[in-house]
Amino acid sequence: MVKKITLIALFTSSLLFAKASGEYSVNYVGMSMDYKEYKDGTLLDSESSGYSDLTGAEFKYKYNMEGETASDSNAISLTIMALDGDTNYVGSYIGSSQGYGSLTGTTSNKIYDFDLDFAHIYQQSQHYKIIVSLGLGYRFWRRELSAQQVEDYKWYSLRPSLAFSYNYKSFSISPEFEYQYGLRPRMKASGVLAEEFKLGGANIMQFTLPVEYAFNQKFSLYGAYTYQYQKIRESNVVSGFLEPESKAYNEYIKFGLIFKY
Repeated sequence: MVKKITLIALFTSSLLFAKASGEYSVNYVGMSMDYKEYKDGTLLDSESSGYSDLTGAEFKYKYNMEGETASDSNAISLTIMALDGDTNYVGSYIGSSQGYGSLTGTTSNKIYDFDLDFAHIYQQSQHYKIIVSLGLGYRFWRRELSAQQVEDYKWYSLRPSLAFSYNYKSFSISPEFEYQYGLRPRMKASGVLAEEFKLGGANIMQFTLPVEYAFNQKFSLYGAYTYQYQKIRESNVVSGFLEPESKAYNEYIKFGLIFKY
């Protein structure tokens, strides 16, 4: 017990007395969605949008801590993204035999994404570093296909990632690869089919290319492009219905400001 208390005290003191810095960022986000649902390889319905159709904001706080040596450091960050907008729906009525394309419409969407991330930074040279991180996330997506059909997708996720950062003068570029492994994925329907479905899986592979331009040590401009592949596996059967398998190829563009202290 004494050893445990001593270790906790050492860890806490290292956080308190380590040389640290922080930064806030606020970004505009536009999302392009390409979402499709399948049953036994047959296309059932789809959702699509342009960057100006699904828009919102991303807020991020990052706390940087120096490591034991000059060549490494740590960082903890919290990111919150919120999007709202419409997608173009192509599909059919539930239970209809007419098939894909017999029904078109507009779907109202709300997407919320939360990520708490711990990163370790390896400084390879003055201009180059490698960043390895592990995050815990939560994702929520509401599809309002009509007043009688609303679907809420939600799941937690583990998010390991690897980034390579290069900076030269005032510019830095940091391509990042991330995998999001979904935990306890669910889809809750309301309206016509008021049931909750246990999804077979909800995983995301993601590539992000961020660019930062520093005006000075306190203020930077930020831009990023993200390509995301999402796969949701078929759910269990509830009252004779199931949530089919789906694949989504999503793209994001982000522009914003970073304030450092």
